Amino acid sequence: MKIAISINEVLRDYIGQFIYTYEKYIVPELEKEGKKYSEVEIEDVTNFNLLDHFEFGDINRLNTFLYKEAPLEIFGHADLMSDGLMIHFNRFLSDIKDDEEHEIELVSREVDKSIPSTFFFLSKTACLIDKIRFVKDNEDEWGDADVLITSNPISLSKKPNSKISVKINSSYNHDVKGDYELNSILEFINDEDLRNKILNTKITTYEELW
Repeated sequence: MKIAISINEVLRDYIGQFIYTYEKYIVPELEKEGKKYSEVEIEDVTNFNLLDHFEFGDINRLNTFLYKEAPLEIFGHADLMSDGLMIHFNRFLSDIKDDEEHEIELVSREVDKSIPSTFFFLSKTACLIDKIRFVKDNEDEWGDADVLITSNPISLSKKPNSKISVKINSSYNHDVKGDYELNSILEFINDEDLRNKILNTKITTYEELW
């Protein structure tokens, strides 16, 4: 079985680092223009569309900031979602490789300079993954994976038939469901019974009922 794991908001604290970088660079620009800024906390980000929460003017300005001006700070210097997470994740990778039953890959929607920045993030956290797949569209996170572990609401809503979605809860994905819903990937990594239950799930489609 092939298991794809999203990087953002599963391993990498993308939203927290985005807020930090936005306040460092964009807020001073807004203040010079006489615009007021209301401080944004992670839990305030209730929509996956960052333009709904941060002042950029348009999507082009946001993308320029994300992928050309500050990708190393946003994608490279972000923290892990929790202390010691990569120790557990690397141990999990080793156990899976020893069992030879499943294949693990990391997947992330990346553009332009966010790609080398993400390699830097994985390097600085000493991630031992040997398969990484970058995509341009959120729904392409699925690829040929049988299981996708993600917090991305677009990927979750585009789940193909007969696949298994594991939703990592976040402030911006309350409105979309997963076949399984967890608060952290550590639950999947550390609870062997839960992991076996997920990986042995068979999704029955409407056509299979006839």
